[in-house]
Amino acid sequence: MHCWKILNLRHHYGITRIVILAAIIFFMVFSFSYVTLNLTHHEPYTDRLFWLFILTLIVLYPIHKLLHFLALSDLRAYLKLRIRLHFHVLPVLHMRIREPLPKNRYIIALLTPFIVINICILLVIYFFPSYTHYGTLLLACHCSLCSIDMLYVKFLLKSPKNSQIEETPKGYEILVPPSIP
Repeated sequence: MHCWKILNLRHHYGITRIVILAAIIFFMVFSFSYVTLNLTHHEPYTDRLFWLFILTLIVLYPIHKLLHFLALSDLRAYLKLRIRLHFHVLPVLHMRIREPLPKNRYIIALLTPFIVINICILLVIYFFPSYTHYGTLLLACHCSLCSIDMLYVKFLLKSPKNSQIEETPKGYEILVPPSIP
C-alpha cells in the first residue's frame, strides 16, 4: 500500500475557515429548522427544563465521539480511547486508530453520530413540541459539530474504491494498493 493523499483539515483549510464554516452551518440549520418547525408546531414554548438543555449541550460532544467509537466497536483492539476533562468539567474523548481501515467502514463511522443524534433530536422535537426551540438549537449545534466529519467524508468519497484510511501524526493518510501493470 502506498499513500495516495494525506488529509489534514487544519492544514488544508485552517482553523479560522473551519470555525467560520461551522458557524455558518449553525446559523443556517437553526434558521431553517426553527422557521420550518415554528410553522408546523403551534404549541407555546416552555423553559421548564432549561437545566436539561444545558446538560445535553455539555454532553453532546462526548456522546458524538462515543458514537464514533461504538461504530468501530468490533475493532476495539485497534482503537485507543483516552478521556480528558477540560476545565475540570467537560469530558473530551480522543480516539486513535492504530491499523488501517477500509474507506467505506471509516465513512460509516464518521456518519454514525450525525445520523443517530440528529434522528434522536428530531424525535424529541416531534414528541415534545413545546421544547422545539431547545431542539433546534441542539440540532444546529450538532450539525456544526459534524461539519469536520462531513469534510472528511467529502474527501473520502473522492478517493479510490479500494483505499484504506490510516491515522498518523500528519493527519489521515489514504492508502491505495499498488497498481499492477
